[in-house]
Amino acid sequence: MALAPPSVAAPVRRGLGLDTLPRWWHLLSLDAPTVAALWSWSIARALAIHLPWSAPLLLALGTWLVYVADRLLDGLSIPNGLAIPNGLSRDSVNAVNASGLRERHFFYARHRSAFLLAAVPVGLLLLWLILTRMNSAARYEDVAIFSIALLYFCVIHLYGPRAERWLPKELAVGVVFAAATAVPAWARLPGGSSPSGTLLITTVALFAGLCWLNCVAIEKWERGQVRLKREATVSSDAVPHRTTLWAQRHFQMLNGGAAVIAALAAALGVAARLPVPVSAIFLASALTAGILAALDYWQARAPLSAFHLRIAADAAMLTPLLFVFVLR
Repeated sequence: MALAPPSVAAPVRRGLGLDTLPRWWHLLSLDAPTVAALWSWSIARALAIHLPWSAPLLLALGTWLVYVADRLLDGLSIPNGLAIPNGLSRDSVNAVNASGLRERHFFYARHRSAFLLAAVPVGLLLLWLILTRMNSAARYEDVAIFSIALLYFCVIHLYGPRAERWLPKELAVGVVFAAATAVPAWARLPGGSSPSGTLLITTVALFAGLCWLNCVAIEKWERGQVRLKREATVSSDAVPHRTTLWAQRHFQMLNGGAAVIAALAAALGVAARLPVPVSAIFLASALTAGILAALDYWQARAPLSAFHLRIAADAAMLTPLLFVFVLR
């Protein structure tokens, strides 16, 4: 069953509906910073590493600035203050789908000045935290990751969809995001603690896989099955990397495999009498994979809007909250 076209540039609802907070959480780009800070803290606690309050905050602020910059650049082609009317024709919906612009891009175009003004104090606070609160080892490693992310950022925005022919965007985002999330714990590992290092690498590798699957799911749901079938109505420049297409076709299998691996890792942690938080973080990973698979299964049978599916996909990454009392 083909996916229904996503709604385009729907205005932000007013009032206190059940979906009000999730909509703002997404439109204000608070989703990725929340996930990054939560997993950074959770991974550190699973390894019995104490993070200062500034470490998750620093990561959240940096992530927010990157996402704001990305969405502002994506929406540069949209005139300031543009409001897309409801009732778009099918051709208009297809045109916007092919362009890759979504509600968040039009929201940023309408509030471009406000986001630029907000980015100034956030950037200054981030700079102050880096200079005064950041671990020196973490600063060095973050510079390396930031350099890689900046290179990717430039390539994507200079060459657009053409870059996806040889650069799998979803995989790059998943790996860089997970690596940045792991830096606070990695920089504070006790010297010579190879078991902790192995656990950290295993956990972060699994988290990177979940981030990749999250991006694959969003790409699949936002673009629709038309992209998977490579129909003539879609430009070849707009077709994702072949690894993304493969993952979309085998999405259920990949999520099932990730859930099984994470559950086995949790069971092995219990059998080896590792600290309970270690098993908790693996169980959180298994739940995330299961929720992503369930969302895809549900979408194939009762299509939801791509806007709400994206919010649900990011909310699926918040499973460590279920184990917060074990991790603290």
